[in-house]
Amino acid sequence: MHFFKNTIVAAHKLRVQAANLRRCLRADLFQHIIDPVAERCRPSGLTDFVKSRLVRSNSPAGKVQQRPSARPSIFVSYATDDGLKGSHRYCGGEKLLNNLVLLLRRHGYDAYMVSLDGLHSGWLVEHAPFLSLEQFTHRAANAHSVRYVTSWILAEAFLERCPKFYFWDQELATTTRSQFPRLARMIREQRIVATAGLNRSIQAWHMAVFERKASLLRTLVDEQHWKPDEQRRLAYRVGYMNEGPLTGAFIDTIKRFTAERGLKLEFFRLEGIEPEIIRGMQTCSVFLALNVGKSPLWGEGGPMTPHEALACGTVPICFDMNGPWELIQQDYNGVVLPKIRPDLMARELVNLYGQPGRLEFLRANALSVFRTSQTLESRWPAVCKFLHLPEDS
Repeated sequence: MHFFKNTIVAAHKLRVQAANLRRCLRADLFQHIIDPVAERCRPSGLTDFVKSRLVRSNSPAGKVQQRPSARPSIFVSYATDDGLKGSHRYCGGEKLLNNLVLLLRRHGYDAYMVSLDGLHSGWLVEHAPFLSLEQFTHRAANAHSVRYVTSWILAEAFLERCPKFYFWDQELATTTRSQFPRLARMIREQRIVATAGLNRSIQAWHMAVFERKASLLRTLVDEQHWKPDEQRRLAYRVGYMNEGPLTGAFIDTIKRFTAERGLKLEFFRLEGIEPEIIRGMQTCSVFLALNVGKSPLWGEGGPMTPHEALACGTVPICFDMNGPWELIQQDYNGVVLPKIRPDLMARELVNLYGQPGRLEFLRANALSVFRTSQTLESRWPAVCKFLHLPEDS
């Protein structure tokens, strides 16, 4: 099966392109042939009559007063099977969906996370309400209007109960490979109402491949919990997280390089549940984003943790890949390294601490950019656009 995986994906890509070709031919047929002929054949009297009706309908006296529709109930999940029940610890995708539900609820929407059993793993600082599949099914059946949202196209346990759904794509590493056949089928079957990308690259990929609009819904970090605490910050503490088998070797290289140049730093490993991570991040002056990405092409080095560092005023140093490259403005609110090399990261630490005032400059800008345009609340217009909600709600 693995031998033919690329062939299967390629076959589905051809089907998508064939569907796009048919759609373009149909659009051209109507735009350039049928519509012009119909316009020439239409009696002028009928055209004048239609125009007069449009004018009347747009005048104050001609407007029909419509009753405002009830707010939809919104259900969000990645529940797949017994191995992926819809909640497990340290899942960045779950945190994004959880924060989406929290934001919706703060704006008065009846929104819930859904897991197989209605339970969650208890690792976030604030958990949205969870429903079991049975509870979700009952509530959805009795709701006046419903929106279904997922970020995991394989969430079969949830999606089999959703006639149509909204797809928030957070990871091209899986979307463009193993999950592509199912995604393409969902598009062809018109199951996906709308798509949003976590960053511009994901958004552009969907628009290019499927020839349909996609919106942008960036990382959701909750400013009510992720915020600086300058009284606890330690000037020479550098934070990092365990990002896999390369982390130990990277940190050893960085420690050795900085020590040889006389820079005495404390390297602090951030770990545990979210409240513990927040408290740890608040004590750090610099955060090393050691995630090397999930794809050799797309990278996707976890934009969540550098974003959370910015929220705490902790200056991030990141590798150049999809995710950080849209979050960090070079040498303004952080640093993006040109290659995935720990010696370059170490050299940047030496530069940061060797240039008086530079660290403080980056920290001030990091907090300013976050508070201006990267908070959870600042994402509300993007959420409304994605889910077809009124922005003033």
